[in-house]
Amino acid sequence: MGGPLRAAGTNGGFRLVALDIDDTLLGLDQQLSPRDVAAVRRCREEGIEVILATGRTRLTTLPVARAIADDLPMICTTGGVTYDGAGRVLRRLTVPLSLAQCMLRQMREAGLRARVDVDDVIYYTADPGRNPYAPQGVVDPELGDHLPAPPDQIIVWGEAECRWVIRHFSYLDGAVQLLVLPSHDDPRVIHILHPLATKGHALADYCASRGIDRRQVLAMGDSLNDFSLLSFAGTGVAMGHSDPRLHLVADVVLKKGETVADALEAWVFHPPAG
Repeated sequence: MGGPLRAAGTNGGFRLVALDIDDTLLGLDQQLSPRDVAAVRRCREEGIEVILATGRTRLTTLPVARAIADDLPMICTTGGVTYDGAGRVLRRLTVPLSLAQCMLRQMREAGLRARVDVDDVIYYTADPGRNPYAPQGVVDPELGDHLPAPPDQIIVWGEAECRWVIRHFSYLDGAVQLLVLPSHDDPRVIHILHPLATKGHALADYCASRGIDRRQVLAMGDSLNDFSLLSFAGTGVAMGHSDPRLHLVADVVLKKGETVADALEAWVFHPPAG
């Protein structure tokens, strides 16, 4: 386990822990380990807030959150929507309706299918088939004309499809954000979001509302959509299997096989002296 580049939890110790879900709180086997659950619950018992920060929607985040507690706050949709522990929306950043409609019409003309999230409803412009980006939803081929409200996000998957989106919509940078994962060199999925819909920006807003200094925050993640999350936190922890580019904003890089519980034990419950 590497050492931090700056003092962990200065200014009175940690007050908040922010956790990515997939391949962080959930292991690579997509299981939630009892040891990690116990460590997260211990944080709360010791007065440290815990917030989940994920690319998932509220509905797919809830089962993980409820396995820990009934009142965990959540940053969902990669920072697009923040919920308090009672499920109330604290912040929602959406793609402008007219712009989303225009993009969907152009994608329809090009033969691209898309997923569109509006509140808790997931729409598809064509049958998505079986893939990890396609939970149950409503299929509407004319969604560009029928979209009921500004969407939280639009998702396109497939390398050729992603390259089309990058080629045709990159000029909209500033009006929307094209979150390309895992990278522009190897595009597999694109999330089209509000420009400020990032985990880090959402966490900064949440902490400001709670009077929490960023130096009092520990955040953990593994993917490039955690870049801003770790950048904001006073102590950023990258998983051992994380994308090496994430290490640029990490104070601690875990060893492969180390988990959330290992990090909390080392940096929160038994922090190094000095």
